[in-house]
Amino acid sequence: MHPRYAAIFGIENLELNQHYRPKNTNSSSAPIKSTEAEPLTLNKQLFTDIKLSVQPMVINSVLKGSEMQLTDDKLTLPTQQLSANDKRALWALMSKHLDNL
Repeated sequence: MHPRYAAIFGIENLELNQHYRPKNTNSSSAPIKSTEAEPLTLNKQLFTDIKLSVQPMVINSVLKGSEMQLTDDKLTLPTQQLSANDKRALWALMSKHLDNL
């Protein structure tokens, strides 16, 4: 659950015991540098909606990458067709960045 909703409903954030956590997770919030900067063409309406939802931030370009990232004015997505899970992950990523403003 997103921390914003957890705070509204008074739900405590729970974490897995160390024994049950996957061993290969990287908990650092530093952006991952991508060497492949291939431009990605999104549906015009989707790109407009994304730009409107992240205001006051500005997104000038969308790139194709292995992971979803939002750095400076660049949004990196795995594919141009987003599944429901991808859209949820994108919304969580944008919310996280907006919360840090």
